[in-house]
Amino acid sequence: MKIAIIPTTGGADPYRGMEIAVELGVEGVHLGAYGGGLDLENKTSAERAEVLKRIHGYGLEVSALIGWGGNVDFGEEENWEENLAWGKRLNDVAVDMAGGLWMAHVGIMPEEASDPRWGRFTDALGQLAAHGESVGATVALETGPEPPKVVRKMIEQIDSPGLRVNFDPANLLLWPPVIAKRRGFPFDYERAMRDFDPLEGLRTLIPYVVHSHAKDSVLHPDASCQEVPLGAGMTNWPELHRIFQENNYQGFYAIEREVGEDAMGDVRTAVEFLRRL
Repeated sequence: MKIAIIPTTGGADPYRGMEIAVELGVEGVHLGAYGGGLDLENKTSAERAEVLKRIHGYGLEVSALIGWGGNVDFGEEENWEENLAWGKRLNDVAVDMAGGLWMAHVGIMPEEASDPRWGRFTDALGQLAAHGESVGATVALETGPEPPKVVRKMIEQIDSPGLRVNFDPANLLLWPPVIAKRRGFPFDYERAMRDFDPLEGLRTLIPYVVHSHAKDSVLHPDASCQEVPLGAGMTNWPELHRIFQENNYQGFYAIEREVGEDAMGDVRTAVEFLRRL
């Protein structure tokens, strides 16, 4: 098991966060591709090399870069070309910092290929993946906004090693109420638990998973949901870990804690939880 933490969790200085990673004895750090105190996107390759040298000096690896978190939607025509160009730049940043691996939300893909948005997604992701292949980069689609079967259909249509999956089981339980509200539909708890079940989602996507967020959440029938400390939610991490092991997963578990009064404290507890698995 390889564990990474996000060094800026809870607002920590990135290098202080790396010191915490060393204290915790984890193997890696999960860094922002832009912002996050390091501003990697706006550095030169030589400057990024210096940052990476410092990270290696701590005895750490970069598990992957954190890219888009909801600020890009390839299903829309507006900013489509600009976002594609941005993605290609992030491919280059990832090659310098993380062996080419970065993760992103790219908008909410439609469930039917007949939807005009599907074609815009396949065009953008196809070009982004082809560019990734040419430079040695891979963008990992983060789970959440779509049922895992839709993500798998997209990846298999693109059919490129430049497009893979960042598996976030907590997101699968956090997104269904958001999607229902956006589409103006009543929230259907049973359907959400069927279409977005974390265990079935991992079984569906595991051939393409190259990175995972170690994160937890709960979803209630009244559509309320929240992120909770790792091990305290509904994602069933012991069973997820078993599926990962059975499929010889070699990637990182990157602990992501986006809320909480003591987020970095929760990260420390999460490291202990994962090791007990």
